Amino acid sequence: MFILNEKDYSKTRNNLSVGIANISSIPGNLEQNKKKIIDALDLFTEKKTNLVIFPEYSLSGYFWEPEKECQKYMKQKACLDQLLPWIDEVAKTYVNETMQYIVFSGLKKVDASEKYFNINLVLDRTQKYFDNDRTYKKTFLPGSEKQYLISGVKDSLVLETEWGKFGFLTCYDICFPQLFHELAHIQNVDGIIVTAAWRKQGKREYKELKINEDAYYQVQWNVMMQALACQNQAWVMAANAVGAHTKKGLDYCGNSGIWAPSGINMIKGSDTGEELMILNNIDIIHEVKAEKKEFCFTDDFKYIHPV
Repeated sequence: MFILNEKDYSKTRNNLSVGIANISSIPGNLEQNKKKIIDALDLFTEKKTNLVIFPEYSLSGYFWEPEKECQKYMKQKACLDQLLPWIDEVAKTYVNETMQYIVFSGLKKVDASEKYFNINLVLDRTQKYFDNDRTYKKTFLPGSEKQYLISGVKDSLVLETEWGKFGFLTCYDICFPQLFHELAHIQNVDGIIVTAAWRKQGKREYKELKINEDAYYQVQWNVMMQALACQNQAWVMAANAVGAHTKKGLDYCGNSGIWAPSGINMIKGSDTGEELMILNNIDIIHEVKAEKKEFCFTDDFKYIHPV
């Protein structure tokens, strides 16, 4: 049973309700990961959530060594190409007029290659899950992922909904503000959805100041989520993995959440344990307009960089 962290942004029932899964996945255990996703969807359905976001690699689990063992599992069991019947069943069971969008991150085989695209996949009532206008291929790949993945290079995805427009980024992509700028100030999205498997550990030491930080990457995550929201005057909705990677000895930092266009956090997940979060009745467009009323960064930027 998941812990539920639920808040109401407003009392207006036709505004957007967002569910975020601050959960772990088990590398090599597809069935357990699928069960966890289904359990979460059952609760999100009960709570009448409109948009649900799962972390990066929530289906497959993250890569591990030895590579040969990992590749066999990913290729034969965990690749999205192999999971289409399950994905279809999930969409038929859970997607409806209330829960209109479910966001997964998963692997899609690159033709004639031993590598994959890491894609964000949007399940909706169109049932066109793998169409280009329903997927985003991760752009920037950290060192260890390059042995498994191919970059989506200049891929992008903008999802237009009745509540607003949303762009997509994946994990390491958040280190590159240009991607946020493109989505927020050129494609004019109202919010950015982030899926991640962002780890906690990372050491930074400043001896003379007696500063010794053992969870630097978690510090980095929290700083960037807030900064990217306020710098781009757009909502940031991020689902990050939490807990241990059972085969690599790493911990994911969780802290999934939703940040308003002001950069102020609305709801935030644990950095140690699994939980589901729901923020009900978000007035997406109103907050974007309100934040831009006094200073509109997009308009001011166009003085020196006309679109």
